[in-house]
Amino acid sequence: MTRFFALTLFVSAFLLFCCQPMVGKMALPFLGGAASVWTTCILFFQTMLLAGYIYAHALAKLSIRSQVRIHCLLMAAALISLPMQFAGSVTMAASEQPMLWLFGRLLSTVGAPFFMVSTTAPLLQSWFSKTSSESGRDPYFLYASSNAGSLLALLVYPLILEPQLGVVAQSHFWSGGYVLLFLVISSMAVFLWKHSGTKHSPAAEEDTLSAVPPSLRLRGYWLAASFVPSALMLAVTNHITVNVTSAPLFWIVPLAVYLVTFILAFARNRLISARLLSRLAPVPLLLLLPIVPDVVPPAPALNWTITAGHIAILFLGAFLCHSALAARRPDPRHLTEFYLWIALGGALGGMFAAIIAPRVFSTVLEYPLLVALVPFFREWYNENDRPNRRDWIYPAILALMFLAAGYVFRRDWINFSPYAALIPDVAFFMIVFAFRKRRLRFALAFMVLLTGYALTMPLLVEDADRIYVARNFFGVKKVVYDLDKNARKLLHGDTMHGLESMDPQRSGEPISYYHPTGPIGDVMQLLGERKDQRIGVVGLGTGTMAAYGGPARHITFFDIDPQVEWIALRFFTFLRRCGEDCNVVIGDGRLAIGQQPDSHFDVLMLDAFSSDSIPAHLISREAIEVYVSKLKPDGVLLFHVSNRYLDVQKLVASALANSGLAGRLRIDRDEAAPGKSGSDFVIGARRLEHLGRIGRDQNWKPLAPNSIRPWTDDYSNVLALIKWR
Repeated sequence: MTRFFALTLFVSAFLLFCCQPMVGKMALPFLGGAASVWTTCILFFQTMLLAGYIYAHALAKLSIRSQVRIHCLLMAAALISLPMQFAGSVTMAASEQPMLWLFGRLLSTVGAPFFMVSTTAPLLQSWFSKTSSESGRDPYFLYASSNAGSLLALLVYPLILEPQLGVVAQSHFWSGGYVLLFLVISSMAVFLWKHSGTKHSPAAEEDTLSAVPPSLRLRGYWLAASFVPSALMLAVTNHITVNVTSAPLFWIVPLAVYLVTFILAFARNRLISARLLSRLAPVPLLLLLPIVPDVVPPAPALNWTITAGHIAILFLGAFLCHSALAARRPDPRHLTEFYLWIALGGALGGMFAAIIAPRVFSTVLEYPLLVALVPFFREWYNENDRPNRRDWIYPAILALMFLAAGYVFRRDWINFSPYAALIPDVAFFMIVFAFRKRRLRFALAFMVLLTGYALTMPLLVEDADRIYVARNFFGVKKVVYDLDKNARKLLHGDTMHGLESMDPQRSGEPISYYHPTGPIGDVMQLLGERKDQRIGVVGLGTGTMAAYGGPARHITFFDIDPQVEWIALRFFTFLRRCGEDCNVVIGDGRLAIGQQPDSHFDVLMLDAFSSDSIPAHLISREAIEVYVSKLKPDGVLLFHVSNRYLDVQKLVASALANSGLAGRLRIDRDEAAPGKSGSDFVIGARRLEHLGRIGRDQNWKPLAPNSIRPWTDDYSNVLALIKWR
């Protein structure tokens, strides 16, 4: 019986966590591939999980037979919603809030089956605790079995399911799994029905009456210990997906780490005790502290190492919090309430990371703040480690020292290199380390140190002055002034999206990736003296391409983020100079292009970055078919494929070949011209002769065949594109 319960929980958890990346992938194309799509999806799933736990907690108060009857009936009713398919015929209006729109679509399409699967873990553990099995006295080990199924799903999805199957096939397989789970739970229900009366047994009633309910303080602790790791997981995920790409692979790694800590914390035989973990935690926490602030990262090879450091922070923080939860788990009679508080904390953490933080903080400040809370969940170092008044005095002094040092440096009272800021940091680091044996003192001092780092280091390390910072559903945008280049630039995440010289003689000139001596200049020469030229650009950025507009050349920009248009008009001059020869369409680029007349554009340029990568739905086979239909007979497609993390040029080459288009690639590393940045561009046309001189130019190389499978709206595989070096 124990194995049967464990296997059922394993299967339900597997389904639960296969569903999440699958549905997230279905939703991505409707919101421009934004990193916040996954954050919103996780919030939805956490909300549904909370609803499922409330349902299980309420149901557990009824007789076993009543529970069985109600649960099986609702599971059967949810079959109507299968297979799960995102509402493809419904698109978001420009006036709608992306998060609310997505939440509503998720609720109407996948809510019912996901809700029913989410109820399995607490409900079956409650049922198991009422069986005659000896293990029923402490059923929490089944939580580890459930999380093992979740972890397996998160490993199988990016490594097996996503590379082999499209989302439609995945949805059908998931539906089959749900039917299997329904049959298994129904069989279990029959067994419980036969071995249960219409009421609880006298022993169970006596146990219930004698049980002491958890205190309000303990419930608050459960809430806090589940809130912090949930929000931290989403903060780390957001950091990775904004700076790399928003795809299931990069959603899954932090979520898998989060689940591993659950498994380790609730295992019967723990590899490390909560107290030993608390003793060891200060050293790695302090060593990893410098990577937490929002500063511009180094080269890609080193950045993968830093990304691993963020994953390590998540592991350590979540492990501490979940170990604290496991150490304070209640008697099995309060099992469903315990899971209810965990689910509530997780949902509140998701709400904080997905809704509150983007509206309160202009940068990803929630990440360091959450890390700063982690040490408060360490266990007592020893029996004499108890709070006292002096625990508050030392961190207060440290905070004053930090403020004084920051004030001196920001006032420029002394000349110093940015590295001079490390002098007080090292001193503060040593002081905090000295407090490692005092839990409260260390936690408070660590909070002061990390908060100081987060607020001051970006200002000291960045090689430019911040002019404006904005944040919304589509990420963090910064406008900064680069003193060395005397230029203003736009950053999304850590990727530059345009540059304009502040020299009055050069203001309004196309520079950076769009320099006349680069690939863009070649394409503009290709257009020559054509009349009534029409250029479409997916991705506005600073609007640098507007510098090529004119009476004979109209440029239409497509961008999903209205905040970007405001920034381009407010802080850069390209759009203003272009005037009526340019216009901006707010909305998803692919959907907006689909509404344009056929044979309309001379050039369609894909320059829509989700930080450093083109959203997958913009380079699918179906997307290219749409683009080609909107090109004039001799029109060309242009893809900006510069990328530090993903080999996008191979994917585009494969897509063009699959669509029967001729193509060329230019890798431009000539940065001798003032303001010019290196860039990679791929150009495609129906026939090679439509590329004119570009087809004969030695700077433009033929596209080499590769083994990358072309992406479709149903299929994509980021794993095959990763640049590991």
